[in-house]
Amino acid sequence: MKLHTLSFASLITLLLIASSCKKPEDLSGEYTAAPSYMGNGYVFSWVNVDNFNKPKSIGFTFNTEALAGLDTSGSGHTSGGHNPNIIELAMPAEAANVVYNSIVINWNPKGHVPNGVYDTPHFDFHFYSMPTAERKAIPNYEQDSLKFKNLAPKDYFPANYISPGGGDPEMGTHLVDLNARELNGKAFDETFVYGSYNGKVNFIEPMITMAFLQKTTQYSRSIPRPAKVMVSGYYPRVMCLKKVDNYYSLSLEDMEYRLAE
Repeated sequence: MKLHTLSFASLITLLLIASSCKKPEDLSGEYTAAPSYMGNGYVFSWVNVDNFNKPKSIGFTFNTEALAGLDTSGSGHTSGGHNPNIIELAMPAEAANVVYNSIVINWNPKGHVPNGVYDTPHFDFHFYSMPTAERKAIPNYEQDSLKFKNLAPKDYFPANYISPGGGDPEMGTHLVDLNARELNGKAFDETFVYGSYNGKVNFIEPMITMAFLQKTTQYSRSIPRPAKVMVSGYYPRVMCLKKVDNYYSLSLEDMEYRLAE
């Protein structure tokens, strides 16, 4: 798989132009991290901040070529070694005020359990709030089930979120919304998941099917909000999916500062 060098060159040129137009005291704008391979294209994370370095939105962008050449036989839930269905993105340094410090894209060409609900081709877009080294140390459920079962207190999850049990290595336990369409007789197209491990909330996760992604040019939804948070920082209230020209972007927006309780 070849990365489109012209696209990389164009991206770098645009970043240089944008930075050269800024005054030294002007912090506002979009800051990006280094791009990574995805399918036949690339993907990169970014943060948009105002002139006071307050984050306005965070997210990632990939070109349409990234949806071609994806592996169709493996699973994005298999840990250990190199897995082409798992793309890890560091956040730009300018996103330090946001509680999410890394993004992991898990491509599931055959979906995953529970069958009959999430067994269609889809992406799991994880935004993690725990250090990468700690996340990678999360073992298989069978190796240490007690830490998976040790959920964060219920006030740190939105109402109606429950754990169906179990958990995944390098992720944690997934909690789902009982009011979600796919759990109430509707087809799965997109949903929003929370994660927990060893007593802490460690990620939020938009899950989006390939079919929904490819047919969408603009979509937004509210992010379910828990009563409390464990870490002080900026939290998003809205998720947006947008396609402009040859690029898709998934963003977490409408940031609010919340104090840990």
